[in-house]
Amino acid sequence: MRTLSWNCRGIGNPAIVRELCDLAKDYAPSVLFIMETQIDKYRVENLRYSLGFDNSFAVKSDGRSGGLGLFWNNDVILSVKKYSNYHIDSIVSEHGKEPWRMSFIYGEPNRSLRFRTWDIMKQMKSDTDLPWVCIGDFNEVLKREEQLGPNIREEYLMAGYIGLDWTFEKKVTGGHFVRVRLDRVLASANWCARFPLAEVHHLMAVKSDHCPILLSVEPEKKSENIRGLGRPFRYELMWETNDGLPSLIQQVWKEGQPCNSVKDMRIKLCHLGEELRSWGQRSFGVVRKEIREQKKRLEQLRYDPARNNVSEEEKKVVEHIILLNYQEEIMWRQRSRITWLREGDSNTRFFHQRASRRRSRNRIIKLNRPDGSECTKVEEMHAMATDFYSNLFKSEGTSNMRMVLGHVPRKITNEMNKFLCAPFDESEVKDALFQMFPTKVPGPDGFPAHFFSATGMFVVRI
Repeated sequence: MRTLSWNCRGIGNPAIVRELCDLAKDYAPSVLFIMETQIDKYRVENLRYSLGFDNSFAVKSDGRSGGLGLFWNNDVILSVKKYSNYHIDSIVSEHGKEPWRMSFIYGEPNRSLRFRTWDIMKQMKSDTDLPWVCIGDFNEVLKREEQLGPNIREEYLMAGYIGLDWTFEKKVTGGHFVRVRLDRVLASANWCARFPLAEVHHLMAVKSDHCPILLSVEPEKKSENIRGLGRPFRYELMWETNDGLPSLIQQVWKEGQPCNSVKDMRIKLCHLGEELRSWGQRSFGVVRKEIREQKKRLEQLRYDPARNNVSEEEKKVVEHIILLNYQEEIMWRQRSRITWLREGDSNTRFFHQRASRRRSRNRIIKLNRPDGSECTKVEEMHAMATDFYSNLFKSEGTSNMRMVLGHVPRKITNEMNKFLCAPFDESEVKDALFQMFPTKVPGPDGFPAHFFSATGMFVVRI
């Protein structure tokens, strides 16, 4: 089970939502906790659809400050017991396991009022003896090495962490950065005894001065992805975010012999597809891999001890990550076949889940032979499918058709037949293209209707 906590500093910003979706997709947490939402309670709760969670709970913000949001999936049973502007207290019951307690903390930012947070935690401690873990932004340091603050009490253990030594940085007068560890995980001794392998990771954020933190209760090794071989070409809508695409298409299309027949067009489209595939790999690479590499680079830049200001390179890396997140959203939206949301709705994980679900639903893992036995071998299933449709569409019993047709009343007049047999013109092709849904069901050449409608002015005429 993974829990991700982040002080996002305003969930009304589309870039923040997109990055949050990105974090949820990368780390697949069962529980997600966000602080300083700064928007209406119901808008926060409705984010569960975009983030791909089954349940949500929110504490309203006080104008443009505060606000908490909690999201979780059905693979854990989470029951909210108490809440305030500073915390959400819950009981977690994983299927088939004993319950334990998880509290989500947002410490009072005002130092003179910070006692309120600690008073709440003291009260919570007396409520139950269940194994207890707290996660969030405490707005407090607990060791001298973290600046100032009281030492941690003996009965609580501070989980070790992996990543940066701080979770918050702020530029102060003089151009220097103050770096502090404010976001953390605190756990009772009996919780640590129950989950001895628990890990805390300090992650990288692009659009907030707080780092997200990830609590892995029982870490598992990630299995290696096995990529399919021989994937057919597919035109990617995200390529259109690159200004060099139109000139490349025109350049490739003008190469070789002119297009005088349907066969010539197929050859040209095949050649264009291969050129676009190579160009896409050079210009975009694997978007998810590129995002990871750019985040590593951002982490290196921010971890530099000599860093006293936001460099131009750091600004460019941040802008590049935002663009990559947008491109990935377009890519997964295209694969999801969702028609009722637009790019920019920051639903990358939602689109990804829909695409994965559709791929899983459409996957054929077995077929029944005529004798009722099951076939699971790919080659044999290919042959069975070919034979089935060959027999289905094969003409049988077609003798004496003239006699049969002689009794069928004629509905098509000579004038209608002449119109139907007339060569189609450019306007008819355009009308047909614009009536098709732009991104659904690309043809065998890998190009959807969107490509032809966008470039049809020169494709049709050639």
